[in-house]
This record gives sequence, C-alpha cells and structure tokens, in this order.
Amino acid sequence: MKKLMLAALAASTLAFAAPSAAFAQDQYPLKGAEWIDVTGISIEDGGGLRYAQWLATEWRKRLDFQVEKGWIESYEIWSNTYPRENEPNLWLVVRYNDWTDDETWETRGREMREYMAQSIAQLNEESGNRAQYRKVGSEVLIKRLVWRD
Repeated sequence: MKKLMLAALAASTLAFAAPSAAFAQDQYPLKGAEWIDVTGISIEDGGGLRYAQWLATEWRKRLDFQVEKGWIESYEIWSNTYPRENEPNLWLVVRYNDWTDDETWETRGREMREYMAQSIAQLNEESGNRAQYRKVGSEVLIKRLVWRD
C-alpha cells in the first residue's frame, strides 16, 4: 500500500511538472532589456560650436534631471566622424529601462517644464531657433534584447 501511495504521489507530481517544462521550452529565447531613443542631428556649417554649447548647458541640464529622477537610465552623444551625404553629424542617445504610459509621460513633461521654468510655447520657440544651425533627422526607438537564461 505504501508503494502504491508513493507511486501515485510521484505520478501526480510529474503530471504538474510536465506542462511547466513544456511551457519553458515554448518561450522566446530573447527578452527586452531597455529602450533606446536615437536621434540623428545634422549640423549646418558654422553651427557646431553653438549647438555643442546648447547641448552642454540646456540639454545636459534636462537629461541630468531625468537621470536624477530615475526617468532615464543614461544618455550619450555620439559623433559621426566621417558622415556621408545625408547622414547625421551626431546621434543623441537616451536609454530607458522601460517605456512609460501616456499619463506618466504627461506628468513628467509638466514636472520638467516647472524645473526648467519654461512653457510649452517657450520650448517650441527655442527648438525653432536651433533650426537655424541644426536639423533633426531620423529618430528611432529601439529595444535592446538579451538572452532569456
């Protein structure tokens, strides 16, 4: 009787374990790790110093605030040393641990405008003024994938 009970217990354990093993084998081998926003910037002749100064002050202040708040993981500036025709001179890279919902995005936008003491209209005008010496080209939102181990 004892052997029969042990056999029944073992069989029931295997019955529940088998679907779990099958489910694990059915998982995609990659999973998302972080979101990366990459913006290509083309700088007009003679505008490099002016744009670099803006990046070093206003843009850096905004992104440092976002890192401090935990909204983004990090940010970087990449230079295209030998740009071909129609390629950007710079890539602005912002790394997010996860992408947020619209409501959170709106709340963060308000908080950022308060921190910068600027309205939407002021930010829009400032962006338009930078159009004199830089153009925003391609922008991609990509997701880094890692192995599911």
